[in-house]
Amino acid sequence: MAKAKKPKNHYGQGSIFYIENKKKWMGQLDLGKDESGKRIRKTVLGDTPEEVEEKMQKVKFDIYSGKFVDASTITFEQLMKQILAEKRAMNEIQEQTYFRHIETLKQCAAINDIPVQKIDTTMLKALILSKVNYSQSTIRKIHMMLNQGFAEAVRRKIIIDNPMLDVRRPKSSKKPRKIRAMTMNEQKAFLEVINTERVLYADQMLISMFTGMRMGEINALSVKDINTNFNSINIDKTIAKGERNEAFLNSSPKTDKGNRQVPINTMVKPVIDKVLKNYVPTKDGMLFHTTKGTLVPTTSVNAEFRRVVETYGIKEDSIPGDLTLHSLRHTYATRCIESGMPPKVLQNLLGHTDIKVTLDTYSDVFDNFQNENVAKVDEYLSSAGLAINA
Repeated sequence: MAKAKKPKNHYGQGSIFYIENKKKWMGQLDLGKDESGKRIRKTVLGDTPEEVEEKMQKVKFDIYSGKFVDASTITFEQLMKQILAEKRAMNEIQEQTYFRHIETLKQCAAINDIPVQKIDTTMLKALILSKVNYSQSTIRKIHMMLNQGFAEAVRRKIIIDNPMLDVRRPKSSKKPRKIRAMTMNEQKAFLEVINTERVLYADQMLISMFTGMRMGEINALSVKDINTNFNSINIDKTIAKGERNEAFLNSSPKTDKGNRQVPINTMVKPVIDKVLKNYVPTKDGMLFHTTKGTLVPTTSVNAEFRRVVETYGIKEDSIPGDLTLHSLRHTYATRCIESGMPPKVLQNLLGHTDIKVTLDTYSDVFDNFQNENVAKVDEYLSSAGLAINA
């Protein structure tokens, strides 16, 4: 019986392959273990991979109805994976968001293999307190996941009482790291290195520095996204990280406002022209690939950025804050504010969901710009003879 090689199964996931002698596609789902520890598997058949996938999705939704797994054996990991799979299938969360939640689930390893019915408040407090040295953002995500999981367990009548009701979210003991924009001198030094040294992903870094685009958005650009007639870049997708840290193309941007058109300004135009000139047609039409021909993950560009900053001493240590790849985006935004760009225009260029995000993120820069303009008004009034005599 000839068939394609099956990938290793994980709970709630499955493999689809072709059965030659039956002329059918087959899907197999690993549904965990029964009370005796025996592995439970479900097999479905179909005429096409899409038909099999649809049937497998239905099985996934039925997993916790008691049809395949007894409620007393359902572990926290099994429950959360099913909840997340259902949200993804219902388009309530994007694929990249799904994988971010899977990463958060890994942080719950202490309880993941324990049946939900056996998890108590003491276990949950111990878990959340073990994370106090993580960032506040990570602690918040873990706490939210625990709340969601056990609230759903109550709703599905897997448990009667919610053990999370008395579990508060602790404050992080980790000092927050502030990522800042480059100063004008740092930016000049960085550009000098880009222009004179061999730097991997230099084009992507320059595009980010002079358009404010996120690196995932840049690496997701196809040749069709560049409109040379109207001098604009179309942004409607991003590169995201999968469950095994592999880069994949997410068909939508990070936020709803992420769908936008960014003008090709005079600073970035030479870079875009160079990229288009050197473009070699590929099957996927993507502008950027690794040397192996695969999609470029943001982590690879970030590693090269850090190398350049450290090797060539770009960072001015007297100025607080870290320089990371995201600093290129911050640098563009900061230069825009310094030149007098209104916040609403900047919000649209950056793809922020709400203008409050723009104002909060760059509050220090806006404050400085405001003070400079107030000083100019004072100078103008004084020169006009409107000063008040004490």
